Amino acid sequence: MLNIPAFLKSSPLWLNLKDKLAGEVTPSAIALCLSGSLHSALLLEISKIMLCLNKDGCGRCLSCMAWSEGSHPDLIVSSEQGPPSVDQCREMIDELHLKAVVSSGRIGVVPCADKLNINSANSLLKITEEPPAGCRLIFLMEENRLIPTLRSRIWTIVFPEEDTFPPLSPPSGKAQWMGWLERISSFDREQLILELQGFIGFLVQKKLYLKASNLSQLIFLAGQTNLSVSMMGDMVFLLIEEEYPFESVFDRIW
Repeated sequence: MLNIPAFLKSSPLWLNLKDKLAGEVTPSAIALCLSGSLHSALLLEISKIMLCLNKDGCGRCLSCMAWSEGSHPDLIVSSEQGPPSVDQCREMIDELHLKAVVSSGRIGVVPCADKLNINSANSLLKITEEPPAGCRLIFLMEENRLIPTLRSRIWTIVFPEEDTFPPLSPPSGKAQWMGWLERISSFDREQLILELQGFIGFLVQKKLYLKASNLSQLIFLAGQTNLSVSMMGDMVFLLIEEEYPFESVFDRIW
């Protein structure tokens, strides 16, 4: 089963994207830029939301019930391996003009979009600017590189890489935590956030996804509020060492 890693699923970019997809007006063309190893998982998660008749991947509507082993009758992938050729792009465009089978619209997928040749890219210009009713396009790429005329028609999201920050083992035991809290007292918020990103990388490696997700939420919260370094340090201790739920930690601090 494909799952989005916790560090990505709890990121502000992902949360904002989910809000957009659940809204009344969704972008007709989206480019997702991230590691190729995450393309399939992210595509599956987004497609389940976009094709759902309730716009939340409910798993109960007629469209959600049509999923089978990662495929859906209204999900049209232009190429199974590598960037699509001109002919493959045209075949996808023809299918996107057909009536949706069980959903309110169809989705066309362009893998390896950053490696499209100029002819394939140009063949997608018209449908990207004037898609059929209910049609959406998803471009998957590892580098933020599309021809300018195509890029100007697409909402591009560049996700952070998990390995942007070297994994860093958090303290273990009360004594180490007390020493860590004393050490970070001289940090500014940016320094502390960098250290927490390292903690997240370590926790993801150890498959401690809930703790990693909690730290990601804390970093997001810090960007929206005026949390002090000492307050953030106390919250990290409670989340990782004491294993408090995030909501309880938030209530406890406030």
